[in-house]
Amino acid sequence: MTNSNVVELFKKRPAVANDEEYIALYEQNDGYIYYVRNYVAQQEFIVVSDSFMQALPEEMRPATNVFFSCNFYLLKQFKRDVQSHIQHTGQFLYFYHLFDKSVNAFFDSL
Repeated sequence: MTNSNVVELFKKRPAVANDEEYIALYEQNDGYIYYVRNYVAQQEFIVVSDSFMQALPEEMRPATNVFFSCNFYLLKQFKRDVQSHIQHTGQFLYFYHLFDKSVNAFFDSL
């Protein structure tokens, strides 16, 4: 367990504050990718599970499992997983609401 992993520390996904929106870009077993937008802090970030961190080449791994917008390009490695999850969970409209673009356009912009 890493101290930087909130989900591992608390053994459950913490409640999201009233000033945040989030979407599960991928969830299966212990693997997850969550996008979070905090309106008060005017910050957006992605939290990934340890399994996704380990799937990245070592030289590409950030120091923590929290990706800020400068690290979003790392998601290209998981494009197929994210597309499939968004499709199977029917989150296309919510994805478009958050990113103001389709899933394909989002990955093209990274």
